[in-house]
Amino acid sequence: MDRSLLRYSEGSHRLALTLLVACLLASGQETTFTASTRLARIEVRTHSADGRPLTTLNFEDFLVSENDVSFAPSQIARDELPLDLVLIIDTSGSMFSNIAKIASGAHAALSALKPGDRVALMSFNSRPRWRLALTSDLSAVEAAINHLVHKKNFGGGTVVNTPIHQAAQELRQNSSPARRRAILVLTDGQGQKGTRSNTVLKELWETDATLNAILLKPSRVARSINITNRIIAPYSTVLEASVEDLATKTAGEVMRIEDASTVFAEILTRIRSRYTLYYRPPDSPAKERKVFVTLSPAGKTRYPDARVQGRRQYLIP
Repeated sequence: MDRSLLRYSEGSHRLALTLLVACLLASGQETTFTASTRLARIEVRTHSADGRPLTTLNFEDFLVSENDVSFAPSQIARDELPLDLVLIIDTSGSMFSNIAKIASGAHAALSALKPGDRVALMSFNSRPRWRLALTSDLSAVEAAINHLVHKKNFGGGTVVNTPIHQAAQELRQNSSPARRRAILVLTDGQGQKGTRSNTVLKELWETDATLNAILLKPSRVARSINITNRIIAPYSTVLEASVEDLATKTAGEVMRIEDASTVFAEILTRIRSRYTLYYRPPDSPAKERKVFVTLSPAGKTRYPDARVQGRRQYLIP
């Protein structure tokens, strides 16, 4: 698991504490704890060796380490926080058949979301284009996806970093930190980056958004063009590597698939099933904090084949 960087503010810590209190009150649990403005949160994904999400863990199954100091999280949540998701669809000329299959399963995929979750839709080829602002009307999202799937909307090249950057900005400006933030990009991984990766990554960190991607099988023509571009301009054809790197550094997930008809629902389910761990970071003068999440000894006993993804790094202002 690679490292990533996240800026936490005292305000976000207070907000995380407020959210935790709300979750505990809603659950009806009697819980006593000491208020703190330094409560931090981190999202993690747990899955079995074959990739299936594990959804029955509790906070005693996790161990958080920050700057080599290990401790148990204070609390854990999984489905309580509402989700804001920006769906970014590659509409370059090579993507029509793949996206048509995705659209056919849009209704089933969106059913993985919960009431109160919001989705925005953006398409991109050489340039990004907003199709739908954040909305909790999932029928409108489904209609927008279906409306997008016409050959007249497909064509041109692929520049993916720029729409990811714009999606992160949209979430930072129009999504409350009280909500989980995620971006899902559907692309064949053939093209150019556009905006510098470091610029995009900083915006994702500032927004506290995870980047997730479905990398679809490129067409034969697209693969041929990509091979040619690697010879003519090798610096411009690193899109797939860039998307994977951004996803890894934001604790997101990348799925490479050939059949696009069912994977849309699967990855939305995985995004929705991630855990949120709340913890109080140890007192330390260090500005740079490295965070590792693993299974505790008890968790390893209960789930010997489990995998945990969610390692992070952040800076104290």
